[in-house]
Order: sequence, then C-alpha cells, then structure tokens
Amino acid sequence: MFDVAIIGAGPAGTAAAFDLLIQGRKVLILDKYEFPRKKACAGGITPKGYHLFRYDISPIVKRKCRIIKIKPLNKKPFFVTDDRTLCYMTRREELDFFSLKKVISIGADFRVIKKIQSIGETPFSVDIYTDSGCFRASYLIGADGANSVVRRCVSTVRFYEKQLAIEADVRVGRPDMYQMEFDFSRLRNCYYWLFPKDDHVNIGIYSLAANARPQVQRLIDFAESRLLTSRLEAIKGYPICTGGFKYRPDSKRILLAGDAAGLAERLLGEGIFFAVKSGQQAAQSILESEHAAVSARDLYLEKLKPIQTDLKAYDLSSKWFYRFPRVSLKALSFPFIRNRFVNGYADGKTLTQILMTKGLNES
Repeated sequence: MFDVAIIGAGPAGTAAAFDLLIQGRKVLILDKYEFPRKKACAGGITPKGYHLFRYDISPIVKRKCRIIKIKPLNKKPFFVTDDRTLCYMTRREELDFFSLKKVISIGADFRVIKKIQSIGETPFSVDIYTDSGCFRASYLIGADGANSVVRRCVSTVRFYEKQLAIEADVRVGRPDMYQMEFDFSRLRNCYYWLFPKDDHVNIGIYSLAANARPQVQRLIDFAESRLLTSRLEAIKGYPICTGGFKYRPDSKRILLAGDAAGLAERLLGEGIFFAVKSGQQAAQSILESEHAAVSARDLYLEKLKPIQTDLKAYDLSSKWFYRFPRVSLKALSFPFIRNRFVNGYADGKTLTQILMTKGLNES
C-alpha cells in the first residue's frame, strides 16, 4: 500500500510527488504514457511559475524572453520589455521528463497503465482499478489533465469549462531573430502566439469561443505570413481547463490538481504555474492532515483560496478583455499601465497581487 497515489506525471503530479517524497512518503505515480512523450503545450513558463519549482529547471530552458510583441487589431504593434525575464521557453516534453526523472531519483514508483477502470474509496484508503491490476493508497491526487479520468470518476458537479488551443512547431533558420508575440488582430475571442525556442518557433491559436474547432488552415496562414513557410510539424489541438475557482473536492481522500481541477487561467490560458502550485498544495494538505484534526480536503480548500481568487480575477478580466479588446489593448499600450503589469510579472507576482499593489511604478 502506498501513502499517496498520483495519476498524471505532468507538472502538477510531479510537484506533488516531490514534496511528499522529501518528507519520506511512499508515492506511486501512474500515467498512460512512457516518457518522454510529446505533450501539447506551448511551453512558456512565467517567472512566478519558474520560481515555484523546488529544483533547478534551467537545463531545459531554451530561451529567456525579455521582450514581448503585442499586435492589436488595426493598430501598430507595441512591445512589452524588461531587463528581467518575462517568460522562460521550454519544450513541454522535456520539462515533464526532467521532472519525472527527478522524482524517480528520490524514490517515486512510476508505472504506465493504459486504462483506469474505476476508483473506489473507503474511510481509510483509495483503490484504483486499472488494466494492470488494483493499486491501493491512503490518498489519491488526480493530476491527469483537462480530460481527467479521475475527475469523471469522483466529481458530482461540473465546475469547469474548456477553452481550445491548436499549436505547431515550425523550423526556421534563425529562431533567435523572432520575439515572443501575441497577435490579437486576426479573430475575435482568440489570439495567435509565436514562441521562439532554440531551433524552432512554436505557433498556436488560443480560443474562447464555445463552438471553436482547431483550424489547421488558419495556423498555416499565420505561419506563411509571419514565418514565410507553410511547413508545420507536430500539429496538435487540445483543451485547456478553466473555471477552477468553483472547484470543491467531493472526497476527503481524493484531490484534483492542475487542469484536472480546472486550474488554468482563462485570459491567456496559462496553466503551468497553477499546476505546480496546486500540486504542492495538495501534497502539503495531505502531510498536514496527518497531524491535525482536519481532513486533507478541508486543508486543501483553504490553501486553494488564493489561487481561486486569482483565477476569478482572470475570469473577470478575460470577459472584459475579449468583449472590448481594442480598449483593453489601448490601455495596455500606455506606459504607466503597462509598466505596472510588466514589473509585477517580472517580480513573480500573481494577477491579484499586481492589481492590489498601490501606486503605478513607471520605471
């Protein structure tokens, strides 16, 4: 029997595993894939997310972006700049493999399972029935992404919603000639991105439209206009799970983290920070419940409050932003507003912390 089973070996799952393992707990990690595996994700990590990792991930950082190009509709592009890093570029498959190897090296038991058949809970344990047999643990953390099987097994209320994204890699001769870019000029309720890496550029479309479908041709058109090529590699469409500010655990022994709990933000679709943070908080809630008269569920609910407050702020911001994109981007183009957000993000602050900061720093 394991102390904690974790389903999903992405950022949320490995973050939880690391904190549990360094406290001497016996941890099982289950995933349906062998690693490394291609993961649909643009791979950008904000400073607040980068500094959450308990270990140094600099070996898999492909580029540190200090300039971000923003293109509004029918307006000239403007640039967000800082002397500090505004975004760390990684390849998601490398980040996940790096993190998984880290937790395996300190004792995690990693196993590949193809199918979860059911999950059962008793007052003292959780049973996970799979095609490879039954695994028992005192607690279960569901960190298996936007299409979470754990969530389907244990959640009684639909608290989340899904946004859609499509991405591809494009080989170019000089990726260093391109800046990180958000393009809001092409479609309503969405943006196009361009993320330069070491030997390629990652491009994609993030959409809020409920009836949106991945549009490969639009991605090809973007590549032709911005990169002068139509040769796309590793094209993937995928959901991003938001709405996690409404998540409430149904179980005392089963906690959801990351996209499984809807913990991505709705404005730009950032998920890695929230995945790592929630994974760490799920682990800490389990550890603290061992020495308190409070359940892991109740401790986790309390620890999630700052994240959920932040996600609510993102949700409200996204509704305003995508309803009035011209006004929003015009406001962001003013230095006294732009600098407040740039300084906050470079400092690793959350959106709520930025909004609550007194004064507007124009440095």
